[in-house]
Amino acid sequence: MDLKQFEYVLTVMEEKNFSRAAKRLFISQPSLSQYISRLENQLGFEIFDRSTVPLTLTYEGELYVETALKVTEMFDNLNRRVRESSQLRAGRLNLGLTPSKAANTLPAVLPVFKKRYPGIELNITEATSFQLENMIMEGKIDLCIMNLPIQNKNIAYEPIMTENLLLAAPHDFESPFEQPAPIGGYPVIELKHLRDENFILMHPEQRIRQITDSSFLSAGIRPKVVMETGSIDTAIRLSASGVGFSFVPESSARFAGFIKQPKYYNINDGFSWTLVVAYKNNSAGTKIREAFIETVKAVI
Repeated sequence: MDLKQFEYVLTVMEEKNFSRAAKRLFISQPSLSQYISRLENQLGFEIFDRSTVPLTLTYEGELYVETALKVTEMFDNLNRRVRESSQLRAGRLNLGLTPSKAANTLPAVLPVFKKRYPGIELNITEATSFQLENMIMEGKIDLCIMNLPIQNKNIAYEPIMTENLLLAAPHDFESPFEQPAPIGGYPVIELKHLRDENFILMHPEQRIRQITDSSFLSAGIRPKVVMETGSIDTAIRLSASGVGFSFVPESSARFAGFIKQPKYYNINDGFSWTLVVAYKNNSAGTKIREAFIETVKAVI
C-alpha cells in the first residue's frame, strides 16, 4: 500500500490549497495537482471540489479522508509497536517447556526476565519434547527449553548446560557394588548391577526415557518396568517409597522438597543430558528471543 497518497490528500485538505500543500510536501504545485488528478481518476471520483475557494472536500472525498485517517493511524500504531519491540519495551514471546523445566527451570528464569523486560508478554506452553518439536515447526511457539537429543534437523539450538541424570533408588537400598561418593557428590553404581531391579520410567515420548532406553540397550539390559509416569516428581516420590528405581535430572533431585527422599546415585558411564534453548532453523531472529536466551544462560 502506498501511504504517500494519504499524506498528499490529507496535506491538501489541511491547507485547502495546492500551492501551500506542495510547499509543505517539498514538491512542485503542478506535480501535486497531477498526482491528485491521477489518483481521482483511479478511484473514479473527485476528492476535492475545485470550484470553491478555499478547496473543500466532496462527499466522496470526506469518505476517503475518513478512511485515510484510520489507515494512517493503524500504520502509526504498527510502527510504534515494532519500534517498542525492537527496543525490548513491548512484545510477546511464545515459550514452550517440558513439565520438568516448567517446575524447576522456569521459576528461576522468569523473575529475572520479567524484571529486566517488564513490557514483554510471555505465553507459556507445557508439552513433551516430541510435541514441542512439532510446535516449533508449526510456528505455534517461538522457542522452547528442552534437552538433547533433538530429532528434527530443522530445529536449531543453543546449549545452556549439561547436568547428570541420577538414579533414584528406594531410601533403604544398599548394594555391594556401590562406590563411595566423591566430595560433594553422590555414590556411584553401574547400570549392569541393576539388571534384576524394578524400574519406574517416563513415558516413551519423553526425552529422558529415550536416553535411558538407549543406556539400557547399550548395557544389554531389558528393564523390568513396573510403572510409567509423565512426572519426574512422581517418579522421585515412588522411588522414595520403595516402588522401584527411576532416573531423574540432578536439578530435580536438588529442588525436590519432599520429606522422604530416595537415595541418589551417579551412573558410572557419565549418564547426563544437555539443556538447550531451541528454535526453528533459519527463522528470523528477534531481539526478544536473543534477550530471553541471554537471560537463561545468565541464570542457569
